[in-house]
Amino acid sequence: MGSERRRVPRYSAHAKASVKLPGESTALAVMVEDLCVLGCLLEDCPTLEIHQECDFSLEWKSREFRTPAVVAWRSERGQVGLEFHDTDPANQQWVREVCADFLMKPLVRLSKHRE
Repeated sequence: MGSERRRVPRYSAHAKASVKLPGESTALAVMVEDLCVLGCLLEDCPTLEIHQECDFSLEWKSREFRTPAVVAWRSERGQVGLEFHDTDPANQQWVREVCADFLMKPLVRLSKHRE
């Protein structure tokens, strides 16, 4: 099995957020498992479909990060990967500051056994 490399660091967030779908009046409450400047991993989102557009919102320390996003992938267990797009520079900087509050995950998948 080859190693998995990431373009940017991911951070363990375990934070509440919301996703609003186009044309919907209410937002879905979601749990962000991992967060990075390019997107996030959501837990238990069986209603979201691949390529579905949405608005992602996360409140942290009395400020809100909001950006358009698209569902990049989803697992059989209901996990969903969102990819952020068209994030304005101020929000991009703010999500970097938010990530700094969380624990960084390894950039490569660690082996399950030691040699």
